[in-house]
Amino acid sequence: MACETLPDSADSLFSREATWQSWLEVERALALTQAELEMIPQQAADEIARCAMLEQLDVDALAADIERTMSPVMSLVRALAERCDGDAGGYVHLGATTQNIILTGKVLQLQCAHRWLKGRLANQLELLAALAEKGADWPCVARTNRRHALPITFGYKVAGWIEELERNIQRLELAEKRAFVLTFGGASGAMHSYGEQGQSLAQAMAGRLGLGVSRVHSRAAVDGLVEYIGVLALFAAGCERMGQELYTLMANEFEEVSEDQDEGVVGSSTMPHKFNPKYAVNLLAQAGELRSLAAPALETALPSHEGDAACNFRLYTLLDKAGALAYQLAVSQQTLLERLLPNPARMQETLMANAAPLMSEQVMLELARSIGRQRAHDLVHEAITRSQDTGNSFATTLFEHDTVRRHYSERQALEAALNPLHYTGQSRQIALQLAASAQASAKRLRSTLNEETA
Repeated sequence: MACETLPDSADSLFSREATWQSWLEVERALALTQAELEMIPQQAADEIARCAMLEQLDVDALAADIERTMSPVMSLVRALAERCDGDAGGYVHLGATTQNIILTGKVLQLQCAHRWLKGRLANQLELLAALAEKGADWPCVARTNRRHALPITFGYKVAGWIEELERNIQRLELAEKRAFVLTFGGASGAMHSYGEQGQSLAQAMAGRLGLGVSRVHSRAAVDGLVEYIGVLALFAAGCERMGQELYTLMANEFEEVSEDQDEGVVGSSTMPHKFNPKYAVNLLAQAGELRSLAAPALETALPSHEGDAACNFRLYTLLDKAGALAYQLAVSQQTLLERLLPNPARMQETLMANAAPLMSEQVMLELARSIGRQRAHDLVHEAITRSQDTGNSFATTLFEHDTVRRHYSERQALEAALNPLHYTGQSRQIALQLAASAQASAKRLRSTLNEETA
């Protein structure tokens, strides 16, 4: 399968035809590797390799035979064998079993989708890096428990998304060596049909297919693939967290960000004034669906004995769904970031709407130098409560305290201390650090992908 391009969808990778072609690729690799090890004639292997292309077969006849036999790999093997000239057909699928072919084919499909996914994630890292860098000096309000907390910058918020995305990329890469593995030991996994050449066959096949190789070829050991779905679910949660934040900030009450929508996009069929988020909503729906696959995936991690097709087939269905959904989610997240329109003026307006109380921490820490942290906390908290009850400003209420007047000799000094634009902590530095990190991660990811596809 060619994995160099980045299309809008990965659905084609998991189509019926793509699945059959993945099985043919495994049959081709098996025959050529067996010929290398002198297990079958080279001429037969070359003929099998020549015919192991779906366009060489009658697809309609194959589909009809699969419906009749209820054994798709057997039908495919028969069709491939009949297509081969001479006696080459007699060497097709020699020693293999159905689950060897299906599992390996599925891993190949998923591996290709994985490469595409990493390409999209490199794009996202670059977009987030640019956003963090631009937003490093955009003051806004941090919210904890959905209430105003302290002043930060928008770039700091983006930096948190970058770090989580980088962690998810690390998880995806660490999972590769356990998910993209060849398990090819015959009917029960113990190399009965290959004998002493079994391990050599598996090693050579894995190298040919670009996969790792199992040490024990048990068809019941699917935890690596289950883990991969779990990692994709964590990736979905990260996308959902970012998407939910942006979706919230698009509300009329905030309007700190919006979407660049094309002319003609309609918000509501009944309310002409509506300009509803589209890209954020799409992302949230896809992320929730992918995240929900984690629990059913765990249920497939319990095959019985040395093989259990019931568990396996459920897992294969989930892998198809997860692989396609993860890539679509990455496309949607990239689109949202490309379409995102930050509104720094609105961010600052929201921050300054009731700015003074946001500086309670700084005032408390200043007062704590002379009266201790707890007394300072109680004094500032009481002032905030009283200002809310009386309607007086926070600064006025604070300045009524002798302790505050001793520390801030002039009201002007207190007013300056209550300006949130000067109290964003290390927001700018963190935003710029993570912007640089995202750029470096994107560069490394692209370099890795180039090596993989070279």
